[in-house]
Amino acid sequence: MVKKMNQRDGLPRNGRGVRIDVRGGKRTVDKIFSKWHRTLERRCYVTDIDFLEYRISENEIILKAIFEVKEWHVTQPKYIEENANFKAIKKLCEILKLPFYVIWCKFEGDVPIRFKIWDVFNESKSQAKEVTPDQLRQFIESL
Repeated sequence: MVKKMNQRDGLPRNGRGVRIDVRGGKRTVDKIFSKWHRTLERRCYVTDIDFLEYRISENEIILKAIFEVKEWHVTQPKYIEENANFKAIKKLCEILKLPFYVIWCKFEGDVPIRFKIWDVFNESKSQAKEVTPDQLRQFIESL
């Protein structure tokens, strides 16, 4: 991976201009904050949003969709649609009028080989579509 600094913002990027994770995949601040937040009163809830897909056009941020990403085997309602995390993200998407997708991933080692996409607002979970990595790439790029 080619590492270069972006002239405009001074952030490390690869040859395609995509930001490089300089932490080596470690997100310790997230874990530390999560652990700390669990010490607050029982009525205080927090959730992370896996991915907010957006574009930049003429220096304007354009929100496209929110993705909740799950491992392939995580399909039970208690982990998806009955879960408070899911409900909170769904409510946020409703307010923002954003599409909400659950994406399941199947891996061979660290390589994704299959995905399944559920368009939460427009289909039942049983209608989720199984796609290849290339098909998912095309889907996301078309948003």
